[in-house]
Amino acid sequence: MFICSNCREEVLFWKSAVDVEQKKVQNVFSCPYCKVRLSKKNLERVWVQDKKIAKQVPVLINYSVGTKRFEKEPDLLDLDLIQEIESTNIPHWYPMDELHSGFSFKQPKASHGISRVDLFYYKRSLLILSFLRQGIDKTDSPIFRKLLFVFTSILEGSSKLNRERPGGMPSKLNGTLYVGSLVREINVLDFFRRKAAKICEINIESNNFISTSSCTDLNFLPDESIDYIFTDPPFGGNIMYSELNFIWEAWLRIKTNNQQEAVINKAQGKTFRTYRALMEQSFKEFYRVLKGGRWFTLVFHNSNNRVWNIIQNALLGAGFVVEDIRSLDKRQGSFKQVTTASIKQDLVVSAYKKIKPGDSAASLQPGTEKGVWDFVQSRLEMLPLPVFNGSRPETIPERKKHQLYDSMVAFHVRNRLTVPLNIQEFYQGLQERFVEKNTMYFLPGQIVE
Repeated sequence: MFICSNCREEVLFWKSAVDVEQKKVQNVFSCPYCKVRLSKKNLERVWVQDKKIAKQVPVLINYSVGTKRFEKEPDLLDLDLIQEIESTNIPHWYPMDELHSGFSFKQPKASHGISRVDLFYYKRSLLILSFLRQGIDKTDSPIFRKLLFVFTSILEGSSKLNRERPGGMPSKLNGTLYVGSLVREINVLDFFRRKAAKICEINIESNNFISTSSCTDLNFLPDESIDYIFTDPPFGGNIMYSELNFIWEAWLRIKTNNQQEAVINKAQGKTFRTYRALMEQSFKEFYRVLKGGRWFTLVFHNSNNRVWNIIQNALLGAGFVVEDIRSLDKRQGSFKQVTTASIKQDLVVSAYKKIKPGDSAASLQPGTEKGVWDFVQSRLEMLPLPVFNGSRPETIPERKKHQLYDSMVAFHVRNRLTVPLNIQEFYQGLQERFVEKNTMYFLPGQIVE
């Protein structure tokens, strides 16, 4: 509910701004009383004074009769039932943790007066969730952990974070604790059943190892024990991960120790300097555990050149050799990418760890022809093999002759070595020493089909 800036009457946003037939929310709409044109961003909300939260009213009910689904506007019986639920005492425990200061907590506090975790839920949802949580606490391991896994998977979808979108499926806005003007309250019991059925289909028997430790200290991993590292690290001050965990952690009665969380966050007292130190230490650990000659892939996105400089210096300072940087088009933009003037694509940084002198791989002889072919040998060992799609393999551009030549030259220039072969001599040597297939080059004996 909003207050008209002209006549001061209460305006129901759903009735005034939502075009149900077109499945669209109007940016500008008319006050139903004085007909003045209004925009939500310039309007005051109506507040429930005794609770100091934004006033919301039910506008549409979706219900089922047998296998058929229908919609109706709430009538007096529906409103009486909702009022009865609102006055019901909740007999079981539920979290009432206060939202502390933080970037992600500003919007729900300001827009809806949500100051505690329980206020993210309507009374009916809170009743059911507290009942489920109490029942889970009474179960024995290992069922306890499985049920708790299902329970945490429904916590956000059952809250006011679940936006009603006339033009699409209801969903929360990822990377935020955003509460919209249109909220879909769902059937929590049905939601729990659906999630449980999906999770039961998953085969959890695997050789995967999952750790929740900090990357600044990977002491459970020996030196040079990892074949490949892929990381999608925190992007500076873009997303506040520990803040976004707040709802889950309140229900789990456990809080993440975020001292080693690599973000830029004033509420946590973390500056650019803090972020740099944490990223540098993480990359040093990556370098320590990665095998010589193996690859490290970093996916990163930030429009702040200062953050990019931190990442670049941390990579080089750890000892990695940056080989390639490319853009990754994920098609679907994030909320921040769509709503801000920022880089629209993530960048993929490919780097590798140098091979130590005396390792089984090439020990390069500076500026010599043997050094060139030792480099190519090492390079082809590290590059991925193509996956066959039908009769032809996918293309690995780095295995093509011109890219191999460019990499060889770049390696010599970076290390201040003389480039001993011209491009024709290099191409001829490739043909004589290595296996060419589909314009790509492989070591003798490498499986290519």
